[in-house]
Amino acid sequence: MKFFRRLMAKNRIRLARRRVAKRPAPRTYLALAQEYAVLGASQDVLRTCQEALELFPGHSELMALRSRAVLAAQEARLAVLKRELSEAPRPALWREMCEILLESGRLARAEKSVAEWQKQSPDTESLLMLAQVRVERFLTDRGREEGLRAIKVLDEAAKAMPNDARVWRLRFLFMTKLGAWREAQQCVEHLLQLAPGEPTLEAQYRSLEDKAAKAPSVDRALITVERTGQLVGDQDGNATVRKTTQEDVRPALRKLVAEDDVDAAMYVRGSTAIVLGPRGATAERTARAIRSVISSGRTTGRRLALGQVFKIQLEGEFGTLAIAPGEMDASAILSPGPISPLRDKALMELAGLNADTPEEVTQ
Repeated sequence: MKFFRRLMAKNRIRLARRRVAKRPAPRTYLALAQEYAVLGASQDVLRTCQEALELFPGHSELMALRSRAVLAAQEARLAVLKRELSEAPRPALWREMCEILLESGRLARAEKSVAEWQKQSPDTESLLMLAQVRVERFLTDRGREEGLRAIKVLDEAAKAMPNDARVWRLRFLFMTKLGAWREAQQCVEHLLQLAPGEPTLEAQYRSLEDKAAKAPSVDRALITVERTGQLVGDQDGNATVRKTTQEDVRPALRKLVAEDDVDAAMYVRGSTAIVLGPRGATAERTARAIRSVISSGRTTGRRLALGQVFKIQLEGEFGTLAIAPGEMDASAILSPGPISPLRDKALMELAGLNADTPEEVTQ
């Protein structure tokens, strides 16, 4: 029976391939990728989605399916690494496991894996990996306590590996994102000691001179980041406009608003927003209110050391307002009743889209 099912699945894949060849479109690519997913062939799903996104960049459903395929491939590799580590642990396996967890954003699990690594074989490589995890946790959480934890490990790594350029590059990244320019310049100075006369480093050192003269202390910079939730470069990233991605947000929002259980759908990035459902002044008030809720939720999470806020839900006589704050963007759905699992899934997928909104649009 199992053999028969696999044979039928392969026949469906063959037909799906022919449809893609005859008519390349997001719908036909999605059908082919889903057939691969039924077989559990995550690498084929990933390859199909990548091919489709080269033709249809920014398509939300293809991007979401690609993300799930990447996650499935990572989980499969993590399972292999876990088995190999139980049999014959070695640093290269620990490093690969932690890198996969970092790449997929599972920072708590990555830190736990580093702790296990250090128990089995404490060395400088595990210390450097712990520093990477702590820095990444700060960049995600943006709270002062996480920043102080990252600095502590960076100090330990610098003391243990004073001549390792990787330590000073990681410290430089942390300090530049924080806006602690004096400390960033000191990192470049150490790198120049390791690579004297390197032109890029010399140019970086000179470019930091003016900034370093007026730079805040590390602690003051941490307090500012916690209060605002903004790292250096965030606003520059928001200013980039990719028309193809922005155009792709609207169909997903329109599809949501067309449903009977959705009164309004919204996508926010930076200081701009797209609101579908309410119009005119009502849309503007909705956008302002949701921005305020997102900002308050993120600030509270950082100040109370609760970590990143993934979902906010408000319920009342008006119905249910569900908000999903992503790292750089956010989405929201207003429903007259409870939020269904299907709508909840759409909400989360929109929050990770990271599309650009070049001007505020309310409809």
